[in-house]
Amino acid sequence: MNIALNSNTRMSTLRTGHFAPSRPESAAPAPTTSTASGNDQISISQEGQNELDALADKVAAKLNTMTKEDFMDMVDQWRSENQIELVVDPYRTVDPDGSIANKTYFESYLSQLEDSRSTIESYYAEAYKEALSCPSGNSLSFISGKYLCPWSGYFDEHMSANQRQWTYAQLRSMLTGTGVALNDPYALAASGGPKTVEQMDQIAKQAVKDKLDALIQERNMSKNQK
Repeated sequence: MNIALNSNTRMSTLRTGHFAPSRPESAAPAPTTSTASGNDQISISQEGQNELDALADKVAAKLNTMTKEDFMDMVDQWRSENQIELVVDPYRTVDPDGSIANKTYFESYLSQLEDSRSTIESYYAEAYKEALSCPSGNSLSFISGKYLCPWSGYFDEHMSANQRQWTYAQLRSMLTGTGVALNDPYALAASGGPKTVEQMDQIAKQAVKDKLDALIQERNMSKNQK
C-alpha cells in the first residue's frame, strides 16, 4: 500500500511507499551522514538539513519504483552534490567513512514511516473490509454515502465532520492505492499522534548515536580482552 500526506494539512511534505524488490548482488557504496560528538550528540548542519528536506520531496515521487539500493544511491548523489562534510570526531574510529551512520539514519527514518503506515492501515482495517464487501459492490460510492452524504440511508452521524473527512480520504486512498496520509490525527492518536519531520530526524539521529556508541563499546571490550 502506498503512502502519502494529506494535501489539506500543513504537516511534513514527506511521503513514502513500499520499495521495489532489491537489486540482486548490489554493492552500492553508502553515503555519509555528518556527525559530531563533541557534546556526545549526532547532528546535521542546517544546510544539510534543508537539502535533506528537499531530497525527501524528490524521493516521494519515485519511491514506489525504487529499490532500497536505488534510494541509497540517490542519497549518495545528494551528499556528493551538496558537499556535506563529516565533522572529525571519535566516531571515525569505528565508522571512518560515515557509511554506518548514514545507513542507520535512513533505516530508522524509513522504519518510522513504515510503522505509521502500518498503524494507519490497521486502524481503518474494519472500515476497509466493510467497503470492500458493501452490498452495492461499488466501494467508492459506499464510502461517499457513509462519510460524506447526510442524505444517504447509511450515513455515519456518530463521527465528527473532521473525522468523517479523514476516514473517507484514507479509505479512498486504500481502495485506490494512491497512498494513505501519514499525519492522520485519529489513526495515530493512540501512539502519540503524527510525528513531525523534526521528531523523526531526532529519533533517527539517536539511533545513529546508539549504534556508534555500541560499536565503540564493542571495540573497547575487544581491546580489554587482549
